[in-house]
Amino acid sequence: MCRFCGGSPAADVTFRAHRGLVLFMGFKKMAGPMCMTCGLAVHRALTTHTLCVGWWSPFSLFVFAPLTLVRNLLAVREVKKLPAPGPGTLGPRYDPGVPIHRRPRAYVALVPALWVLFMIVTGLVGGA
Repeated sequence: MCRFCGGSPAADVTFRAHRGLVLFMGFKKMAGPMCMTCGLAVHRALTTHTLCVGWWSPFSLFVFAPLTLVRNLLAVREVKKLPAPGPGTLGPRYDPGVPIHRRPRAYVALVPALWVLFMIVTGLVGGA
């Protein structure tokens, strides 16, 4: 039974978000049984959050944000295997909204990725 809407079937999954600041880091976790609809909504929200603000410290850039994204991808695979949920008993279902690639906040992740690419290319050209 889904922890948010009460629908079933549900998979016991954990989705995470990471916030990497220059000096601090923050972690968020939502765990428990989720139906396909609610699980997809939580996955999209927390993954978009990580793509937007998860990259802003060196350790986050290379370790925590990529690890969080991979773990979310593995968890969403379990949710996507589920059939459409039956009627819920706890309340309304979460709205999954638009896919991650259609959310503008997700593209903030290109800033650090392009910066790392720029540093690599500059190092290769400068070292030649």
